[in-house]
Amino acid sequence: MTVSVVLPTCERAEVLDGAIESVLAQTHEDWELVVVDGGSDDRTPELVAGYDDPRVRYRRQDDSSGVSAARNRGVAASDGEFVAFVDSDDRWHPEKLEWQLAALREAEGEEGKDAAVAYCGMEKAHGEPLTRDGESGDVREAVRRMDVPTYTSTLLVRRDAFESVGGFDERLPCFEDWELCLRLSREYRFVAVDDALVVKGESGDNISADGDNLAEAVSVLAEEYELPAATWAQLLADVGRTYCESGRLDAGRPYLRQALRLDPTRYHAAAALLFSAPGSPRAFDAAMEAVYAVERRAEAVGE
Repeated sequence: MTVSVVLPTCERAEVLDGAIESVLAQTHEDWELVVVDGGSDDRTPELVAGYDDPRVRYRRQDDSSGVSAARNRGVAASDGEFVAFVDSDDRWHPEKLEWQLAALREAEGEEGKDAAVAYCGMEKAHGEPLTRDGESGDVREAVRRMDVPTYTSTLLVRRDAFESVGGFDERLPCFEDWELCLRLSREYRFVAVDDALVVKGESGDNISADGDNLAEAVSVLAEEYELPAATWAQLLADVGRTYCESGRLDAGRPYLRQALRLDPTRYHAAAALLFSAPGSPRAFDAAMEAVYAVERRAEAVGE
């Protein structure tokens, strides 16, 4: 079974080879890799051309249509029975595709909606888990609550399922992976592989770290979906906290207030709102890091 792997990139040559090498190292060898370059001026074209492997292909996207469009174009330029995605600074463990395909095969005979999506765990470079164990089966409500980790690099999707729901929503500058899973979970079963088979990159160049992008995505989602109050609270808190972390405290506070009105138990939003009172962004960062440190210690004690 051929897996079409799509890798969107732009000006990331310094980390791109690691992502490509992690695909080359897959124990499941029946794959094709489409690198979609969003107009890089660095050595990305030469780097990709240097791989003497017919399974690795390069496509250039010179318009500014964004990462969702790049992924959709990469899928359209491929023909595998399954599609998977890896971001340019992420890394796959060698067994990633093999184990996910096996999990989907094992789920084929179960009753209910077709199993069409496998997802796995993710960790930081030093091994700290970024996701908790996932759910399998009909996960629609869990996805709506944002209780299913839906990072793009962790997904393996049957092509027919991906195409039937219309692929990534190209209006979304972020949250596009979660929104895709919202639509997929309406029609198909998900299969969780709890092992952390993806290492998240830490290059610092992340479109989701921009408050304006998050705010734009939330606006689009508000037009399309009725979601639990706790989900909206989490989305709004993400926007507010991101604004504050970039020093835009005045822009972030209204989102944090909205989040707390929807879910007064959201302590991250409460802490962020408290620490975003007039003062320096540096003080905000230090205070929030203290909150996260306490949370990490509490989680460690609970394990």
